[in-house]
Amino acid sequence: MAMSSSSPAMIRGSYTGQMVPVSQSGGQGSQQGVESSQTQTHTQKSTAFLCKAGCEAVQDIVMRTCEVFSHLRNMPLPNGTSQGTQLSNEKKIRIQENLNAIQRHFKPLRAIYTRVNDDCAGMEYTHIEDEADNRPDYKKIGENYRHLVEESRELKEQLYLKARYMKEIIDQLRKIIWEVNTMLAMSNM
Repeated sequence: MAMSSSSPAMIRGSYTGQMVPVSQSGGQGSQQGVESSQTQTHTQKSTAFLCKAGCEAVQDIVMRTCEVFSHLRNMPLPNGTSQGTQLSNEKKIRIQENLNAIQRHFKPLRAIYTRVNDDCAGMEYTHIEDEADNRPDYKKIGENYRHLVEESRELKEQLYLKARYMKEIIDQLRKIIWEVNTMLAMSNM
């Protein structure tokens, strides 16, 4: 295959099978870099696929476990009649099938867990405690809120006292004005 100097060299990707450009300065080192990035992408995709499969397995386990408990709760005790015994046996068979299905899910789930842990061994994890350090301190917010509520209560109390004081002054002024008006009215007579 002849390549022109203006078009980049191409190699076939190991995961997708598509043609991927290789940098011109590269040669062997660049080819290894492309393949390692494709391998990393493949690992990320397979890890995501495994996580999804693990989630589905856990959901199926939970669903079947709930179904087992539902059957156990609704299961009538054998009462000696053939119909009661038959119904009890049918429920028992369904419960046993669900328990076997649950048991079958645990082995692949363990394999998925191990594989994902191995794939993610080099990744950095953000612990919840670290995230809590970045969030506002809710205890301090609560203390600030209590302080503001207390301050608001004190200001309302001061406002009430001042309003009461102003009412007393207004009442005294009305009384004085009434007395002055009464004196003026008497002096005009």
